Amino acid sequence: MIMRMSRLAILPMMMMASATMADWTLAPESRLTFQSTKNIHKTETHYFSSVDGTVKSNGSTTLTIDLASVQTGIPIRDERMQKHLFATSKFTSAVLQSSVPRSVMKKLSAGQTQTFDLSGSITLHGKRVAIKTPVMAVPAKDGSIVVASLSPLMLDARKFELNAGVDKLQEIAKLQNIGYNVPVNFTLVFKAQ
Repeated sequence: MIMRMSRLAILPMMMMASATMADWTLAPESRLTFQSTKNIHKTETHYFSSVDGTVKSNGSTTLTIDLASVQTGIPIRDERMQKHLFATSKFTSAVLQSSVPRSVMKKLSAGQTQTFDLSGSITLHGKRVAIKTPVMAVPAKDGSIVVASLSPLMLDARKFELNAGVDKLQEIAKLQNIGYNVPVNFTLVFKAQ
């Protein structure tokens, strides 16, 4: 009887270990937001409603953002961003690629929360730019992992040659300015496959 109970007590830990050694896919409750600032003082938060992603057991990570899924809260602005900023007829997605360090993967598989710098690249509008941002990864009992930005990932639209699109949006909306620096935040939930 004691042996059986100890086996039952170990079962959740074994499930957690096997789940964290598996591959994960991005769950729908994940959220990736970005902010835009116009006329110097007005900042608004937007998001993408369609983001796919995977984390492989070796730490290789890919996020694919459907640029046509931009949600600003104003349909005509969504259309203008798709057409003039993201040029979705030519560039349908943005892709983030990175690798979670092996030491972090081991500690996550042991059920330990990890804080680390996520390094990689973002490909957007045909340009690939290196990125680095602090994140926290928290393993859950069900084998999922939540990864959240600890501070905004700052993207400069000029590095992706998006400044002409930003300028076009500014002209159409008759604004004094729209900032080129864009803070990006995320809370990503990865479920074991």
